[in-house]
Parts: sequence; structure tokens; C-alpha cells
Amino acid sequence: MKTAKVLSLVLFIVMICSNVYGAVFGDVLVEGQMLLSLLWGRLVLVDFYVGMILFISWMIFRKESGWQLLLWILLCICLGNFSTSLYIYLALRHSDGDWNKFFYGKRVIGH
Repeated sequence: MKTAKVLSLVLFIVMICSNVYGAVFGDVLVEGQMLLSLLWGRLVLVDFYVGMILFISWMIFRKESGWQLLLWILLCICLGNFSTSLYIYLALRHSDGDWNKFFYGKRVIGH
């Protein structure tokens, strides 16, 4: 579990750095339009949203609910894997070393 925590935290930091780099040196409107004009740019976007739907389904399965779930969904859709890596890190921290609690969240009996 320690390795998963470190990995999710490292990936979160990588996402922060890459997003800051893109914001400073890129133009999301111009470059985004160029990417969407390419077939592979559109396919990567479809791949991203399929992954987001699967990840959000897991969050719902874990019995996340209410405004926190809505906030996480919005963060995932808007910020992508920046948010998913943070969510996974926090879920690992709150699981107290129990993989069942990590994967099943509030569905685990007695939690």
C-alpha cells in the first residue's frame, strides 16, 4: 500500500508540474483547436472521457455521495488525472492499509 501511496502522490505532482508548464508555455485555445482538428486528438479525448466515466463509476460504487461526489466529478471532468491521482491518494490514506476499504469504500461491512 505504501508503494501505491507514493506512486499516486508522485503522479499528482507530475500532473501539477505538467499543467503549470502547459499554462505558462502553451495556449489551450489555439493548441486545443489544433488537437481537435486531428483524428488522434479526438480519439485521445474519447479515451480520456471513457476513463473518466469508469473512474467516476468506481467513486459512485464506493458509496461516495452528496456534494462531495459532485465536486469530485466536476474536478475529474475539468482537471482530469490531476484529480484522479489526488482522489486515489486520499482514498489510500483513509483506507488505513486495508485494500478492501480502499476498493470498496463505505461498502465494506463495519466501516
